Amino acid sequence: MKKRVLIIVETSRGFGRHLIEGITRFAVEHRRWSFFLCDHDAACQDTHWLASWDGDGLIARCNHENIRRFFQTFRGKKINLTADDETLPIHIRLNNEKCAQMAAEHFFSRGYRNFGYFSIGHTFWSQFRYNCFADASRRYEAGCFLCPEAEKQTNRTLPTLWWTKLDDSVLQWIRTLPKPIGILCANDHHAFYLVNLCRFHGIGVPEEAAILGVDNDESLCSATLPPLSSIDPNARLIGYRAAEILDALMNDLPLPQQTEYVEPLCVALRQSTDNIAIRHPLLAKALWFIRNEVAQNLRVSDVAKEVGVSRGTLNVLFMEYLHTTPLQEILRVRMDWAKDLLRSTDVSITEIAKMIGYQTPEYFSRAFTREAGTTPSEYRSSQK
Repeated sequence: MKKRVLIIVETSRGFGRHLIEGITRFAVEHRRWSFFLCDHDAACQDTHWLASWDGDGLIARCNHENIRRFFQTFRGKKINLTADDETLPIHIRLNNEKCAQMAAEHFFSRGYRNFGYFSIGHTFWSQFRYNCFADASRRYEAGCFLCPEAEKQTNRTLPTLWWTKLDDSVLQWIRTLPKPIGILCANDHHAFYLVNLCRFHGIGVPEEAAILGVDNDESLCSATLPPLSSIDPNARLIGYRAAEILDALMNDLPLPQQTEYVEPLCVALRQSTDNIAIRHPLLAKALWFIRNEVAQNLRVSDVAKEVGVSRGTLNVLFMEYLHTTPLQEILRVRMDWAKDLLRSTDVSITEIAKMIGYQTPEYFSRAFTREAGTTPSEYRSSQK
């Protein structure tokens, strides 16, 4: 007999929708469940009708008291996908330390030396994400400025434009920040608000403030002007692994005692952070040249010639401002592009090697394995 599984996950945000995609992919592939998707908002309003549920399993985002109460009283096997409540067990979650590291590296590689963090309301997950980002900022010797609104106790967890007092408070914070600055937002909804607020009040994005979200909610990211860069948290994989774990629990299989952490996929680059915040004109020109010409079997000597300096001078500039070498930057840009192609396309590894400037797939595979710790084929398989 098929196991009966109830899923209570919000569909109003990209993260929740992607979780559901991962969960349902597992259910469709294995065909061992009869699963039911509960309207999350309805469950928040009234859980009395849930009391009669006598199924085998439950996957829930327990971000509301009513759902949390139902989760605690449910007697079947269950998986919690919310990190807001430390009293509830959580088997799988996003690696926020890696998210923070990814954000800091993204800003630093574009020349930003001042970082900020924006959220509304004091929640456990947002505070933890900020702590991780502050730690990552210190490793880059960058200041990290926290928006005061992030520390206020409030039931408003998602910002909406035209909250006059909130707008005034956030504007005051942005205007006092050192510029240019890279700002990580708690999620895409917060970033959506901040990009629009800056636009309405004449603060240049990304020229003065590069703004980065988390969740890669395509509908939100494409609705801002400029479009919003965002960290893809790999929510589909989180959902798929949550389903695998629940399936194992329902079949009384042993599980690891420790929480499993899923690595974020990448920074989905869009215009809100697509900027070079380097005040040295030659270095800024070199970085733009690398990004635009990396496919052309680019060498350090080509970059030096383009900007009109010697290789030695170019190395000194890169080390002084970016703490890296021109060769390492060329390799980083190539590998980021390769990872994006491996994740998002079915282009063959041979073709990818040609596209990013390698003469043979073997040479590309060796370089990729050295940098990523896994072969291109293995990396592609792990991202599906």
